[in-house]
Amino acid sequence: MKKMAFTESLLVLVVLGVAFIGGCHSAASSSNATAGAVNGGASGQAQAAAGTAAGVQWVTVRDAREQAFSIQVPQGWKTYGGLFRYSSIDARMVVNMTSPDGLTNLQIGDATIPPYRVPGPGLPTGPGVAPYVTAKIFATKYGQARFASMCQGMVITKSDDMAPKFHPAQQGMSHTTGGDVLISCTNNGTPMAAYVYAETMLMGPGGPGSSWLVVTLASLIAPAAQATAAGTMLQYSGASLVMNPAWTQMQNQLNNQAIQQINASTQATIAATNAENAREQGMISALNNDSMNDVINGVQSTTDASGQKYVTPLGAGGTQWVNGNNTVVESGLSPGAGFSQLTPASH
Repeated sequence: MKKMAFTESLLVLVVLGVAFIGGCHSAASSSNATAGAVNGGASGQAQAAAGTAAGVQWVTVRDAREQAFSIQVPQGWKTYGGLFRYSSIDARMVVNMTSPDGLTNLQIGDATIPPYRVPGPGLPTGPGVAPYVTAKIFATKYGQARFASMCQGMVITKSDDMAPKFHPAQQGMSHTTGGDVLISCTNNGTPMAAYVYAETMLMGPGGPGSSWLVVTLASLIAPAAQATAAGTMLQYSGASLVMNPAWTQMQNQLNNQAIQQINASTQATIAATNAENAREQGMISALNNDSMNDVINGVQSTTDASGQKYVTPLGAGGTQWVNGNNTVVESGLSPGAGFSQLTPASH
């Protein structure tokens, strides 16, 4: 079972975050923001709509690390990202775009999200180990974590399962789910809308020995009045993504080599795979993937005023307090004498 799941994962790890080519949703500019599908590709009409709606021009940028792809981004926006390689078969991309006023942020992919293994006997939850979740659940948890520092009073206004747009749902030991979430919040009194679309792929029956990946991911946050324009821009940028054929050929060769090694079923291959997994996990920890893993498992690391560390439920994102009996309460104000405020902390 493990060999089958790992072999299949070789074929999809490199598309993490790359498969988004439109199909995001836009948020209506109202206090009760709702989502509607944005269909179509990078046609002239789509480009005109993206430019007109936001009053921006587009420029093409290229991955500087491996020349893996090119993509169009709004001219004058702060942009960072590229392809980040963690092993020969694990290459992840991210393109992050922020408007000059800092209020609108678009993102395709997320290079800090690893492939996950499902926990079981001898494999507890931790970096890169988490129970499988459908795309809707992942999108919700991811949105709450990603936008927590960008707005206050987050309220989920829409969360739906849907047919995956970019990876076949499939049947049997490998299948993909699609889902999205729309969140309303405020930023210094300004109504905001945030959106996440995701696809997750499960390889295996879902229990111990299975693995799962986030194979498509796109997100945005913007003032509610500009959310529709932001959705159009995200759709257009995603549709403009072009993979370098030479890089794709090179990556396919790496994948095929790895598959041949696994199919050999030798002790040397098993040892090499374990060593590679260990190296990946070390790099994941270095990029604070512990934090995202906590989000998936519904907990967070916190400290009190004395520096004492606690692992507390994720809650709704409000201020947390703890007393001498280790009772944790989430409240905007102090629950009373004996409670000290908890502060989110890194691992």
